[in-house]
Amino acid sequence: MTPKKLPLAIVGIGNTLAGDDGAGVEVVRRLEKLVGSEEKVLLRVIEGDHFEVSDFLDRAERFIFVDAVAGEVPGELTHSKDAPRAFSPSFHQTDISAVMRYLEEIEVAKPFPQWEIQGITILPPEEIGEGLSPEVDKAVETLCGKLLEIISAICRK
Repeated sequence: MTPKKLPLAIVGIGNTLAGDDGAGVEVVRRLEKLVGSEEKVLLRVIEGDHFEVSDFLDRAERFIFVDAVAGEVPGELTHSKDAPRAFSPSFHQTDISAVMRYLEEIEVAKPFPQWEIQGITILPPEEIGEGLSPEVDKAVETLCGKLLEIISAICRK
């Protein structure tokens, strides 16, 4: 018997060794501390190959990917299915939009889950190192609040 799909998965994407590029990973880490093991939400992190998502694509009806995206002003929030990959050093060589479209095309999961990208804009880092800039850290906190509202609404159902 196939296990029932969860209503939501939140997946943080990024490279924490590249400063602000780790914003998506940090969002999920903070959510894990705030919601713990909430049974209706799958929390995951992808720090390398985006195709790793295919391993758990069949576990949720809706995916929210949180990633650092290219932008003019660091720390702005974006929402779309086409977010430009940040211009920072990264282990992942493609963006999650391209990966999801490919996985849908080859029918990795049926039905294919709904998905979206919640992005945080960053500038290319001047040097490699861990930690977020103040602007991006503030955006991470704001996005965590928005995602907690979504999680809370799902848990009330």
